[in-house]
Amino acid sequence: MAHDSNDAQTSPIVSDERIRNTLRERIHRAIHVERRFTRETLASDSGVALHFIDSIISRDKAKHRRVATEDALSLAYCLGDGAINALLSLFGYGSAQPIDTPEPSRPMMIVAGAMKELAIIGEAAADDRIDHTEQAPVALAADHLIALVTPLSSAGRAS
Repeated sequence: MAHDSNDAQTSPIVSDERIRNTLRERIHRAIHVERRFTRETLASDSGVALHFIDSIISRDKAKHRRVATEDALSLAYCLGDGAINALLSLFGYGSAQPIDTPEPSRPMMIVAGAMKELAIIGEAAADDRIDHTEQAPVALAADHLIALVTPLSSAGRAS
């Protein structure tokens, strides 16, 4: 069903039911499939009351309580990155990483950026000289090129 751009949002973007279903699936997997937790150990590790975990995993709507954000995130933290990422995707965010995780190396992005800078230098050097009007853009391109490839070099690994 298509929505006009003038239509107002009539339901919350992130519903309690979607959070509950996501957690229920992850809790079920951790307890019954992977056998990493019991209900009791999950309650102890997460700090979320056992009766509240039971209300999340219950399919009986009469037993449901609103899932507080802090409880959802505490459970997800204990359940692991997959649970955290599942919750964050409900909020419209990408994958989560611990704060101390180093930024991944993106060698193809480095190569693409280097090619752009080399093209600037190559165009200026096409006549086998770099004149005074080309010196500033060539110097800037060379500086960018050095900054791009430094992480791949032995000097970049030392820092």
